[in-house]
Amino acid sequence: MGVYTMKTILFDLDGTLLPMNLEKFMQLYIGALTEKFSPYVSPGLFRQKLLAGTKSMVMNSGRQKTNEMIFMEVFMNDLPLDQEKARFLFEEFYDKDFEVVRQSTWQDHNMIESVEVLKNKECTIAIATNPLFPRKAVHQRVEWAGLNPEDFKFITTFEYMHSAKPNTEYYEELLEYLEASPTETMMVGNDALEDLAAGSIGIETYLLTDHLLNESKQTIFPDHQGNTKQFLEFVKSL
Repeated sequence: MGVYTMKTILFDLDGTLLPMNLEKFMQLYIGALTEKFSPYVSPGLFRQKLLAGTKSMVMNSGRQKTNEMIFMEVFMNDLPLDQEKARFLFEEFYDKDFEVVRQSTWQDHNMIESVEVLKNKECTIAIATNPLFPRKAVHQRVEWAGLNPEDFKFITTFEYMHSAKPNTEYYEELLEYLEASPTETMMVGNDALEDLAAGSIGIETYLLTDHLLNESKQTIFPDHQGNTKQFLEFVKSL
């Protein structure tokens, strides 16, 4: 497929549009969220339930339940807290406390300009982040990246999606939301496993190397790869 037929561009968020120190991000995030729940749930039990709930979203498939539904079912199981209170604490955390995590992130002006270039070319752009977070948390991170959530036709969050990366069902569902063809779509991301999985259903891939993740040590076969400066030049040429 020639790059000039590209109509839809999917962007990963963390490490792609939003550069970050991932280890620091997770430390700050889990620490602050654990503290939020500490008056009601012991830190050890909370972390255990948070991990179990997250794993359940990664394993979700079949489109019967959203990732949010799956997470809450697993997270709340045998927890000494009612679901209404738990939801209130999560909401309050993302409204008031999530900002502390921002210090682990920064902006990449090459990516900000790339999004602007694609908007001017009237491409459909969407954020294809792993939908393990609620809408509030994802939209805040988009803003931390120096971008406007309203500029994206769709942003994947756990309220809407029924699977997660690297499950190809995630990409199939996203294309349905966008009414897009895989042969006219490109996925841009920094994770060799999660983002390049899009290629399995015919989506062209661009692997960003600035914050490359390849924990599975798999052989990398993207259609394109480069740093964010090279990606900016690439989108200008479309």
